[in-house]
Amino acid sequence: MADAKQSLDYWRKYFNCAKSDIFDLIHNAIVVAAVDCPKEFKNRKNLIVEKLYTSLIVREVVRLKRILSHKRLYESDSDFVLYESLRSLQMMQLSAEILNSTEIGRTVSALQKHNSNQIQKLVRSLIDGWKILVDESVKSGAPIVENITTDSINNLKKSSITDSEFVCSSKLTSEQKPCNHLSAIVKRKHPEEVSEMLKLEVAKKKLREGYQRIENAKRQRMIQIIEPIDLPKLSHEKRRSRKKVGKDSWN
Repeated sequence: MADAKQSLDYWRKYFNCAKSDIFDLIHNAIVVAAVDCPKEFKNRKNLIVEKLYTSLIVREVVRLKRILSHKRLYESDSDFVLYESLRSLQMMQLSAEILNSTEIGRTVSALQKHNSNQIQKLVRSLIDGWKILVDESVKSGAPIVENITTDSINNLKKSSITDSEFVCSSKLTSEQKPCNHLSAIVKRKHPEEVSEMLKLEVAKKKLREGYQRIENAKRQRMIQIIEPIDLPKLSHEKRRSRKKVGKDSWN
């Protein structure tokens, strides 16, 4: 019975029998737990919040895994997509449970022989950090997998970018060449996802252009400060009058 309760199918049937919206069930379950079991609810509140946060992280890790494992990435000039995906993983605080359940380590390890030195270094940094994390978890005796089932991971994979395709952009115009890495674009099944990615790239480009304008303005101001200021020249008569005043003072 304990094993059955770990299956999502068990809980799906359980909640379907209630004939109510699952989010109403979640809301009311929290209220009932807080009222009827205040002490235990207080002790488990952090675990509930952590569970919500972990589910979001798992979904994002699975999405990035799909991107990194896509074969067409290796056939095109898509270092930018790979690098940004790896950087996203590096900035995330992953637990040993998430690493084990998503098996993201295998996908990242496959990039160790990538042509780009930057990607190789980033991959090694990720793998080394994850090894330390898993070793510490094993030494502490903490369970590697907790409350993350295979069913949940498979469902996330299905709801992720399963139909995504990575294609090379065609010839870039002169205005499109500030960053060669942007030749790789993502073509997804859902148009809104493409739109979000394009918006992100446009925002990054505008940010870089803004920084460049600021630097140019600083250089221009520095040049103006360093260059000698042209002082107004004294007229011939004023110079003669000054010389005359100087001679009179000596006399």
